[in-house]
Amino acid sequence: MENQVECPICRGDFGICYNYYTPRDCDGFQCEGCGKFEVTRTAIVEWFNGRRQLTQLQRAAMSHALRTASRGDGAPMVSTDWLARFVSSARLPTPAQQASNLIRAVGDAVAETGEGYFINDVVDTPLIGAINRMMFGQLLSELIARNLLVRLVERHQVSNPRGEGVKTGSLWGLSLDGWERYQNEQRGQAAARYGFIAMKFGDSVLDPLIDQHVKPAMRDRISYELVDLRNVSRAGVIDNILREQIRDAAFVLVDLTHDNSGAYWEAGYAEGLGKPVVYICERTKFDAAKTHFDTNHCTTVMWTQEKPSQFVDELVATVRRSLNLFAGSA
Repeated sequence: MENQVECPICRGDFGICYNYYTPRDCDGFQCEGCGKFEVTRTAIVEWFNGRRQLTQLQRAAMSHALRTASRGDGAPMVSTDWLARFVSSARLPTPAQQASNLIRAVGDAVAETGEGYFINDVVDTPLIGAINRMMFGQLLSELIARNLLVRLVERHQVSNPRGEGVKTGSLWGLSLDGWERYQNEQRGQAAARYGFIAMKFGDSVLDPLIDQHVKPAMRDRISYELVDLRNVSRAGVIDNILREQIRDAAFVLVDLTHDNSGAYWEAGYAEGLGKPVVYICERTKFDAAKTHFDTNHCTTVMWTQEKPSQFVDELVATVRRSLNLFAGSA
């Protein structure tokens, strides 16, 4: 049985929402903007029943994460652990990234169907990561003015997701300049202002080394955020999430300490896209057993638990060289 309710994430900013029954200890929601997702009942009580105050930015960032995750199979799960990790570093894509997201959505639709893309600000605002529909409209106007988006059909009708009847709007496509940008991004030739790190999670030494030393150094010294899948905090089809994050990254760090097969796969994917890839490994492991023969001849920055500052200095210098940055530049 479905009942119309207020979405616990966007609180109605991105359309109507229905809840649905699940056999698990959680509530299911189908929001027109946020997509389909589930929230554990503990999270409902602790986070959404008035005990905590979430900012508009945090809610918009959460809507974006859920909207993109719900494109895959199944419904992403919002738990107390997920919320604690997500809210601590919640941020929206930059305006440049939002523009890329909208160009990608239009290009994907046209490439798949041969028809135009029906822009619906209720759905597309959280999809591209804008904070509200007004800012989405401003971004859309900018892309039209720059001749990246073009109107294909002035008046087009689609089934109204809010109920009976239809919605009327325009079908959009990409200009030649828009298609060139779309194809460059598909090949990984357009990079956002972040690096991606591939690593094994749960290591009591490596995790704090990355979180407490490497990520702050990248942010403070070269103005690049460093993210991993825990920061992305999205459920959904994991392969697609990995590909998107690596494709859009400016560089990729790969820790080979644990001979993690996933890290090797991510390194190979990044190398195939032509991304700068920097390998790191715990020194005693590398000295004793090296890494796979396909990578042990590559530049590898060694780390030790005892000397994190020395490792970070060498790593930052290596990333600077890989990105052709002068020391101290951003």
